[in-house]
Amino acid sequence: MRIAGDGMIDKTATVSLSDRAAESSAHSQTQACLCLVGGKRIVQKALAMLLKSLGFRIGHACAGEDAMAEAFLASSRPPADVIVLILSGVGPFGSFRRIHETLAKIGRTVPLVVLSEQASRGQVYAAIRIGARAYVNLDADTEELVKAIDLASRDKTFLASDAAELLVNDISTAVEPSSRQRLPSTDLSRRETEVVQLLCEGLSSKEIARHLHISAKTVENHRYNIYRKCEVDSIAALMRHAIQQGMVSI
Repeated sequence: MRIAGDGMIDKTATVSLSDRAAESSAHSQTQACLCLVGGKRIVQKALAMLLKSLGFRIGHACAGEDAMAEAFLASSRPPADVIVLILSGVGPFGSFRRIHETLAKIGRTVPLVVLSEQASRGQVYAAIRIGARAYVNLDADTEELVKAIDLASRDKTFLASDAAELLVNDISTAVEPSSRQRLPSTDLSRRETEVVQLLCEGLSSKEIARHLHISAKTVENHRYNIYRKCEVDSIAALMRHAIQQGMVSI
């Protein structure tokens, strides 16, 4: 807002949040119905208000994946066009699995948009593996969020710049001729291959143990043998090796 020389308010210079919201809504190509899942209550409510002001409809706002499962399983058709998962940093891989299991039960594909404070390699890989169409940072511009949801609703992909950079760097390293020549031969057992898959999805040893119904100590033994056979000393190196060998898909 600017004060003119005569003391009057120059309304032409006033740009309110509602004006910006209306402008973004006008440019949005979708009126998708959304299901918000997770996140702190204040964050979720604020996001719901923002998305409503941008022209989206909020079909459900669920505290967690269990509430989302109830809403989806109780309806004969998906109650939302897009699921927006707000990661709070606690157990994200469990959230991914539960959402994936719910969609598998209803036999429908509903686009998933993941909102995260920071893109980590494990989270990005795990999200993509369960079919997430978009990965957005919580500090993204409003226009970026609208674009991500719009593309996801049309079964297209959107990745935040840091998430895209992680994938590009891993793939570039994987196909580098010089590194391919240095690859050691790998002879992993079926169980070790399963552990590699889950490690590349970002699961911890305890989460892998629960998933495979084995002890955490057994997982650690598998992990030691995997690192030794693949001649790597970190999860990042293991992921690059796994991509190079075609042991996992992204």
